[in-house]
Amino acid sequence: MTVSAWLTTLVTWAGLHAECMEQDWVPKQVAIAAGVAGDSHVSITWITDDPRDDNDSCNTVAVAQISGPLGLAKVPTLQVVGTCLRYSLNSAPDLFGNYTSGRIHRVLVQGLVAGSLYQYKLQGDPADGPDRRFRTLPASEERDPSQQDPRFPFTMGVLGDLGQTLHSEETVKHLDADQELQIILHAGDMSYSDTNSPRWDSYGMKMEPLASRLQWMVCPGNHEIESDFYTGQNFVAYEARFAMPAVQEAEFSPSPGQVGCKHPFPNEPHTGADCTPSEFTCHYDWGNSFYAFDSGPARVISLNSYAHTDQSSAQYNWLKEELAALERRRANTPWLIIMMHCPFYTSNVAHHKEGQAVLMRDLHGFEELFFQHKAAIVISGHVHAYERSHPVYRNQTKANAPTYIVVGDGGNREGLASSYLQAPDWSAFRDGKSFGHGRIVIANKTHMRWEWHRNSQSDSRRVMELAKDAGSASVGSLPTGTFVDDSVWIINPYKQHHDDPSHRLANASLLTLGIVAGSAAALVAGVLLVQRCRKRSTRSVCSGSELASA
Repeated sequence: MTVSAWLTTLVTWAGLHAECMEQDWVPKQVAIAAGVAGDSHVSITWITDDPRDDNDSCNTVAVAQISGPLGLAKVPTLQVVGTCLRYSLNSAPDLFGNYTSGRIHRVLVQGLVAGSLYQYKLQGDPADGPDRRFRTLPASEERDPSQQDPRFPFTMGVLGDLGQTLHSEETVKHLDADQELQIILHAGDMSYSDTNSPRWDSYGMKMEPLASRLQWMVCPGNHEIESDFYTGQNFVAYEARFAMPAVQEAEFSPSPGQVGCKHPFPNEPHTGADCTPSEFTCHYDWGNSFYAFDSGPARVISLNSYAHTDQSSAQYNWLKEELAALERRRANTPWLIIMMHCPFYTSNVAHHKEGQAVLMRDLHGFEELFFQHKAAIVISGHVHAYERSHPVYRNQTKANAPTYIVVGDGGNREGLASSYLQAPDWSAFRDGKSFGHGRIVIANKTHMRWEWHRNSQSDSRRVMELAKDAGSASVGSLPTGTFVDDSVWIINPYKQHHDDPSHRLANASLLTLGIVAGSAAALVAGVLLVQRCRKRSTRSVCSGSELASA
């Protein structure tokens, strides 16, 4: 090489190096989640196209600037440096091939003030970029028992089996329009990537507007298994992309039987295992597999239906310890909510009595733990339909038992599960012909309102079908003048004591909640109407009659 050529190469390299050092890779797929203490911990995850993997560069790009609480005369600002990672997944060569993710950045922000609004900016955000904000969850403990508890009402959005269809987008629109929501619980099956890994990126982009402002908590479903074609390793993308409040770092073991797996869509016959099997058990402990966190007046426990659950397993023994610890502070955290993917109670033909769910419920004793520790509600997905049970224990309706919810109707591409078995006594309401989402409103220490909302609110034909299927009493009990399609008041199994001081405030709390719920329904309807009108190309504004109807 001549001196001239050498100098040219050196100058070019120096220029590229300087450009790389100055490059701000724009954050994408931004999502937040609650930490172990949801009232003071928030994790923020985002992805960029940064090709580097060294620790020094991570310290300059995995940076978040947090300002708040907003509203103070002098708003403090905190800078937090996080971590970086990247993962690879191998799909079948004749399907989707090999994939390597973008650079995943993650920060954990601690020491925040409960129930407060914060503004945040990520390294790489342009000067005129989005106004990113989140609100911490309310305090997990009651501050002054002599006063009305400011934690109430507390509202959660609930969904499962979402995917990326037009129905999925409609579900997210409804959630986004509900300004009362304080957190989202997602009972598994998120992107339906199914080893077509770029679908995780498109999913992250679609969820970002809502996921970047509201804590979005997830549990693993079978569509997160995504076994690696060459190694049989499971849950690789799920563990890397989400940041749930882990007890300790994840522990994995590959599943040799999953080597050579495929999951084509639409499904067609193929050799080898399925990469997202419905009946499956593997070694995946800790990390995002199972965890718990405080969410206002509730303790939420998230479980993994596809990890080992026998009584010698890490998950079972952790759950027993977690529930025992909760008992010692249950007076301050009165509500227990369980989230997992596979339902214990479903009368749908789809996924009925699958092996791992039956073992987990009966032989391994999880239902017994839920009942003994007075869980109020158990949320599941997996079955692409909606169903709500009466309080039930060992297949019999029973007071003080948990209410089991199946909400796998988020919008996935596999469609709805509309075939049911004969309705058992414990089944209170079911619909396999509509997409939608759920809503939990905790009114006080003793009463919780569960609601289910269809995406299509004006389909009178569906109401008639439900009347025929469920009986006029069930449909007739639906509230009028709102957009709630099924609802029920759930009494806290732990707090059913006549001498509970919170009963003195119950009537006032429930009246306030009724007013808030009515206002929220009207607000959601208005927001959705405006969104639809803005998309119309034939006219720029809604007619007066349309606005009046909102």
